[in-house]
Amino acid sequence: MKAGDTLELELDALTPEGDASGTIEGRTISVPGAFAGEQVRARLTHVSRQQPRAHAELRALLHPHPGRRPSPCTHHDDGLASRVPRCTGCPLQGLEVADQRALKRDLLARQYNLHVDAVIAAPAEFGYRAASKRVVGGSTGQLVLGSYVRGSHTLAAMHACRVDHPEIVLAAEELRRIADWLKIEPYDETSRSGDLRYAWFKTDGSSVLLTLVTASADSRAARELPAHLRRPVGVAWSVHAGTDNNLRGAAPSLLRGMNLHTTLAGVTRELGPLGFLQPNPAVAALAYADLVRDHAGHELRGALALDLYAGAGVTTELLRPHFAEVHACEAYPESAAALGLAPETAEHFLARQQRRPDLVIANPPREGLGPQVCAELLRLAAPRLQLMSCGPAALARDLAGLTGGRTAAYRLIALRAYDTLPHTPHLELVAWLEAT
Repeated sequence: MKAGDTLELELDALTPEGDASGTIEGRTISVPGAFAGEQVRARLTHVSRQQPRAHAELRALLHPHPGRRPSPCTHHDDGLASRVPRCTGCPLQGLEVADQRALKRDLLARQYNLHVDAVIAAPAEFGYRAASKRVVGGSTGQLVLGSYVRGSHTLAAMHACRVDHPEIVLAAEELRRIADWLKIEPYDETSRSGDLRYAWFKTDGSSVLLTLVTASADSRAARELPAHLRRPVGVAWSVHAGTDNNLRGAAPSLLRGMNLHTTLAGVTRELGPLGFLQPNPAVAALAYADLVRDHAGHELRGALALDLYAGAGVTTELLRPHFAEVHACEAYPESAAALGLAPETAEHFLARQQRRPDLVIANPPREGLGPQVCAELLRLAAPRLQLMSCGPAALARDLAGLTGGRTAAYRLIALRAYDTLPHTPHLELVAWLEAT
């Protein structure tokens, strides 16, 4: 088996990247653009020498998935060879959304040994994304706002992206039109020259906050664009002069207008340029509401609750009516300041806790809780521990640390998934644990 070989194979699994995979001669072969349950003809593009893995490009569908459909997006990469760079951000878009959820549920079980009770559907499969980052490319007078094709630095256009909220679509199109009219120069990462590098859009559903990220402090984009842009209620500016691909840049300043006020699960918060916004607020609200209740949906009450990785403080506010005391912890400075807290890691916060809480909830970043936080949680031994996770691999490790061993401190009583980003492999997870 070598690169260049063409073969026929049965695909039986979804990969974490959103490809389909099958096995031949003990080697797992990933095929972008195909779906588990299909038989395909594919051409090998890379065969690993170190691991029993290979990658292939789709050449023909021999037996397509019954849920396969024509992609509703003109930018979508269907895995078939194309001379035009196509967006790889929604690898499952060519499949009916109910079938997508079935494949994602199977992925959790196969890849991570996470068996969910249900996958909660998103209210809408398009127009849901409330935060969107764009790489700026193209040429002066013909800007492209898009994203890098997966595994490359080739830019694919994302104009009128189907999953973006309509307000973001309108704001992005206005930015492109005005920047072309002003002859704003896009940044070129090869020559390290140019002006406008990235654009970051956030919406509360009716208004948009735009952050311009430029290559230097001497920027025509920052000086001239804000006065001409009408769609954003606020325009912020950040400088990123380095060679890395951090789309946020340095700490931003507000050039014009105001921040947003977003409402999630009935809690309203001010949102600045660096504030975290759930990409799908409608589904996140369902997950947050479940996170602060028991797995049957009943309200929890008690003397003390701890809210780790509190973010904007939505879950903190949801807990306050039901607990005499709610102590929150947040490490990110802007979010902590908005909550009136000093920034503090979960490790340090837990280490100084002496009282046994009635409930601990945690919504860590993708890397999960980690061994130190798990050890502190085991020490505190709250009767209820409820976790929200965007990283299934990390959640599986954390659950093993909390529920494993001869004398397990906790048992997992329920695990639920939320289809936060339709057309991608991503799911949010909520786990309910009780002390043994």
